[in-house]
Amino acid sequence: MLEIISVKRNSIAEQVGIKINDYLVSINNQIINDFLDYRFFQSEENLEIQIERNGKILSINVEKSYDDDLGIAFQDIKMKSCTNNCIFCFIKQNPPGMRKSIYYYDEDYRYSFLYGNFITLTNVDNNDLNRIVNQRLSPLYISVHATDPTVRKKIFRFHGDDCLMDKLEFLNRGRIELHIQIVLMPGINDGEILEKTIKDLYHFRESIKSVAIVPVGLTKHRKGLPKIRVVDSMYASNLIPYSRAWNRNYFNIEGDQFIYLADEFYLLANRSLPGRNSYGRFYQIENGVGLVRECIDNFKRQIRKLPESIPRLKRVLFVTGTLAKPVLEKYIVSVLNNIQNLKIDVFSVVNDFFGETVTVAGLITGRDIVEQLKSHLEYDLIYLPPRCINDDRLLLDDMTPEDIQKELSIPVKVFSENYMEMLNNVSI
Repeated sequence: MLEIISVKRNSIAEQVGIKINDYLVSINNQIINDFLDYRFFQSEENLEIQIERNGKILSINVEKSYDDDLGIAFQDIKMKSCTNNCIFCFIKQNPPGMRKSIYYYDEDYRYSFLYGNFITLTNVDNNDLNRIVNQRLSPLYISVHATDPTVRKKIFRFHGDDCLMDKLEFLNRGRIELHIQIVLMPGINDGEILEKTIKDLYHFRESIKSVAIVPVGLTKHRKGLPKIRVVDSMYASNLIPYSRAWNRNYFNIEGDQFIYLADEFYLLANRSLPGRNSYGRFYQIENGVGLVRECIDNFKRQIRKLPESIPRLKRVLFVTGTLAKPVLEKYIVSVLNNIQNLKIDVFSVVNDFFGETVTVAGLITGRDIVEQLKSHLEYDLIYLPPRCINDDRLLLDDMTPEDIQKELSIPVKVFSENYMEMLNNVSI
């Protein structure tokens, strides 16, 4: 049962006498364990609701329109933790002293459905699978990495068979939309193993809409962890031709490509990014697949709105990771610098916090930014990359943009990818 923490004013719940601090026990004799149970079972028109109040069970009958919400809210779902021991797990590569949530190993299909978190299915049992299908918890985001059982044991470091293929078959029959991630580790799950994984996954193409291949992330904090080779520029260059072959042979049921390489491979190899049509419906843009293409195209859509000049000379600094700097300079900053009185530079932050092998903008920290910009204080405005902060406006080391601004004594903003807004900010 769930504790009710709020009741919306003038809602159905308020009208029938449901109160804050009541406990929702069941709806139509179905036990309510979390918000998803509530959302699913309260959608009917005729409800028999059981509430616990001060130790007593109250029954309340409700008639409403289909899908009308009762208007009650609960505490956040307690996330299930991961029991795997993956050889590449990024959480194990974090340095000490970070906030507690950074070290939590999440593995919860409910969060996969709600927020797009990747899960492995290793701790999903038959009850969970039935619930996913019955309540239509779709889409889900699954980390597979390899389908070969022996390789999976090496990667996940578990004993026995986790029955991945049976679970995918069940979800496929249940028409649950799936998006797959393969974290690619040189010499471990590439080559023939990768080809087998792709072919095995293609068997479930009625439900699998996309398979993203992303490079393994390795920090300098890997003491005691298995040796894994880094994905370098040569490796990325050799992989890209394979993706072209996959794209000729594998398509999802929507007619889009089935296999997608993360942007990092193209940036590492210094190769041109695929065109927009190559990304289908941008299924995994939050996973770094098509994100750079979208940023470039978004800028192109705004070019015609940009002015030829701004009133006063202004210098702006774009902060990013070492991987994205060349693209930012080539496609965006070179155009912006044609605006009279505007001078934009790009500064790539070397990731001392995690190590120089971590090159993406989303993993740079406030302290690295401050330390490396102390000798670059000639700017009127500094912009941080949009994905380096969380919903609480915290960078990974708990600094905020305001903290960085205070230490550098220069206005600091997080870039919204709205270029007219940027020009308005520098013109103030």
